[in-house]
Amino acid sequence: MRFLIFLCMVSFSIARINPFEPVVSPESVVKKTPKYFEEAKVYLPNDARILKRIIFEYQTVSSDIKQKEITINKDIDFHSPIIITHKPKGFGIIKSDFGIFKLYIKNKKIFISTKDKILRQFFLVKPFRIVIDFKRYSNFYTIVKKFNTFLKKVVVGSHGNFYRVVLYFDATYKYKINKTPEGIEIELY
Repeated sequence: MRFLIFLCMVSFSIARINPFEPVVSPESVVKKTPKYFEEAKVYLPNDARILKRIIFEYQTVSSDIKQKEITINKDIDFHSPIIITHKPKGFGIIKSDFGIFKLYIKNKKIFISTKDKILRQFFLVKPFRIVIDFKRYSNFYTIVKKFNTFLKKVVVGSHGNFYRVVLYFDATYKYKINKTPEGIEIELY
């Protein structure tokens, strides 16, 4: 009987208060600056005459390993290399005024200029979007603005004691939200 009581006490002492709360959130993940692939040269053997296909093997955001196959089926000269280059797309500064806050986009960072306090923030998938609620009494019609970057659309809606900002993206991203004196900064990677 003592052993059973001891076993129960040990199991309760190591249990979490809320078992449904995630252990790791996107904000707690250590961010590494990506080192982008730039260029690779491949020399084929001297008996190569026709390039049939190229297979790219890549890792997704969720760490799955996938392949993409491209059929070429063209003659080649084995004396010259096949060069694969990658130039990451840079986005210029985009500014947008929503009335109650200003939004700035530069490269993979989004800055929301506001003094309003964040009530809650979370993300949803399919389509991937970040939802941020700010504390402020507001009464306005829903605002929708579309962008031609990795950020596809921003929807701002009034909910009485708070307003909600929903950021829609072109793909799934890991992100980190940093509070600054002028507002918040959302860094994607």
